[in-house]
Amino acid sequence: MSEIFPILNSMMLLRCVLQAFAKPKRKMGVQRVSEKGDRCLQHYLLTYNKALAIGSRSRALDECLHHFLDQRPSGKHTSAHDRALGLASSPFWLDLQAVQGSELASLALSRVLHFDDAIRLDLLVHLATQNPETLRWAIRYSKLFERADSPLWIGLRSALDDEEWRTFFGVCDRLLEQLEPFDALILHAESQLEHLSLLELLSYLSVLAYQSFTGDAEDDPSGEQWEVYNRIILRKLQTCKEEDFRLSELRLGNSLKQHLAPILFTGQQPTASAECRANLESLAVLVAATHERVDYEGSINWFCFDPECRYQLAPGEPVLYNATEEGVERWRRTERKHDLLWHYWMKRAVQELIDSGMAGEVIGSAENHELNQLAYIKALRSKLQLQQIYGVGEQLSLGDGSRVQLQHVLLASELTSVFFQQAFIHPFQDHFRESGVVAHALGRLALEGMAMGENRFPMTWSEDEEKTQRIKGWTVCEEHPKGSIESARSILKFWTSDLKSLSQQLKAQPRMPAPRLYERPFYKIGRYSFQFPWIVAHQNNLTAALNNLRRVGARRAGMQAETKQVEIQLAESLRCRGFAVEIGYLPLATEDDDAGEVDLICYRDGVLLILEVKSGYIRSTTHEVWLHRTNTLRKAAWQLRRKRAAVVDALVRDQDLRSRLGYCGREPQECMHVWIVDTSIELDGQAVDGFRIVSREGLEVILRDEKHLLHSAERAVTEDTEVLFPDGFSAGRFVELVESGEPWWDRC
Repeated sequence: MSEIFPILNSMMLLRCVLQAFAKPKRKMGVQRVSEKGDRCLQHYLLTYNKALAIGSRSRALDECLHHFLDQRPSGKHTSAHDRALGLASSPFWLDLQAVQGSELASLALSRVLHFDDAIRLDLLVHLATQNPETLRWAIRYSKLFERADSPLWIGLRSALDDEEWRTFFGVCDRLLEQLEPFDALILHAESQLEHLSLLELLSYLSVLAYQSFTGDAEDDPSGEQWEVYNRIILRKLQTCKEEDFRLSELRLGNSLKQHLAPILFTGQQPTASAECRANLESLAVLVAATHERVDYEGSINWFCFDPECRYQLAPGEPVLYNATEEGVERWRRTERKHDLLWHYWMKRAVQELIDSGMAGEVIGSAENHELNQLAYIKALRSKLQLQQIYGVGEQLSLGDGSRVQLQHVLLASELTSVFFQQAFIHPFQDHFRESGVVAHALGRLALEGMAMGENRFPMTWSEDEEKTQRIKGWTVCEEHPKGSIESARSILKFWTSDLKSLSQQLKAQPRMPAPRLYERPFYKIGRYSFQFPWIVAHQNNLTAALNNLRRVGARRAGMQAETKQVEIQLAESLRCRGFAVEIGYLPLATEDDDAGEVDLICYRDGVLLILEVKSGYIRSTTHEVWLHRTNTLRKAAWQLRRKRAAVVDALVRDQDLRSRLGYCGREPQECMHVWIVDTSIELDGQAVDGFRIVSREGLEVILRDEKHLLHSAERAVTEDTEVLFPDGFSAGRFVELVESGEPWWDRC
């Protein structure tokens, strides 16, 4: 590892492991079923008995568990705790065969185990004896073993003593033991740094971050390393004082003079420099320990959420291993699909640029034209993808009612990335190659900036008005030939995370979803807007924009309109291929069931498609994919089972629907294909409850017959060798391509 200072190579000697303090144990107590819990119990029993009349006990149990997992029965005053009490009181848990055959028992039990008083210990012991794998997976899903002082966990460990359970408990202990030294290091380092303000911590963190650009680092270091920095910042925000956010010009200047300048301009203040080095070394330990903890958390998530993960306690053997390599290979194929689709959308964006007539125009100054043009193409790519796949409109609505053009938001982020690459990262790398010391290279960069009257410190800052003036030049359009200051303000607001508000929210709800560093890369402290060049220069701006909208802004007003637009866009693409399409068909509700709205019903050439469309954000971890599968897609499959039956009945009885579709058959189920169309790519081609998951982007490639765009720039192909419909489009061939995954065969 290259040195921040020449003397810093002894930094890791600071590692010292603090002894863990045992937490006090709570006594076991089981809460009696409340009136609301009993109401939930009656709902589950009624659901179970109705389903039992038409299916097996396992299927009836799963129907009941679907209700529980979808937070039924609903009601203003009915809580998750009430539902857990009701479900855990249901007698079907004593039915060994029903639980054994259930696909959802472990998942539902994992939700119950989030509460220490919702289920009786004797019932858990019964399940541990009769359905041990079901309970073990429930414990893994819920991470109950991480709550070492849970009465349920303590009770199970006391009651179960056979070899299989001893091995399981031993594995859980081993996984947690791996975290202990790093947790001790983290707490010790944080205690040494707690005197630093938020701004001072960010200053030191920005210096360390440049280590990722010292030649041996990957071209894109923005994955796990930025997750480490993100976590350190969020933990700091939970302990920030009010004065951390009262940032004046005087306080900003004094902070930089005391903490950042001595690092960058060594030798000027020897005493302060020694203090800064100590802070930097403590932070380096914190970063290293947090990095290791994140790594080991990945192992725990593997244990908890990967169906291929097996465990053992054998001398000299790893505790965790994969039963097969199928999961690893599936994830590799997913990453390959992501890469191919990146090239696919870039090629479409280049064609869009050519069609617009802008390919021959100079964008910005002549010397920066090529970089600016590439930024413009990337913005076009993101815009195409967001509109065609995710239903985002030409304008974005912000929380204050203002609107901003999507193109301006995307172009601003791409041009910002170009600026930071050219003005910060590349010059830093040149200086580092000469000196070999991060601090020296950063100092030279800062001095060059001061000579030009520009800020080239490891982090940048400016007041909002100054920042909007810089952004204004990127909002030039026919309506505003000199740019729009209002658009610039809206762009800044879209990309800004107010750290004071975030700190307050995290203190009230420590587990709340928070913006990741790249999702909102402008950070507001007081009246200043900060940016980290090391984040912005290498972030994926498409992922940043989409996750800003869909993950961070999941509850914003425009979400429903966008998800509806996803259905409309897909319907239009299918109509262009000759399908008759019914959007939002609502089957008649019956006394027994209300299937709800069917997203798309499509018919052509004897082929009937029933499509449930789901649109979300871009996921980056296997845990996020697991949550998506067991929540959104599980529910979609459950709904589709009922909708399929309702559509079959409607196609027999509803003559208007038959006429609109041009359907003349008698047995709809014989020509019916039922898919879940998902904007995520991770589960493409897999099945949930028997229903195929189909990538929306994969459908886009097939419907447009553009397999020839699914390759990297290095591989040249001709269109005629990549045609998916050599004999012309047909519904049968379309279904074959989708269900076989043929477009990916020679690429993944």
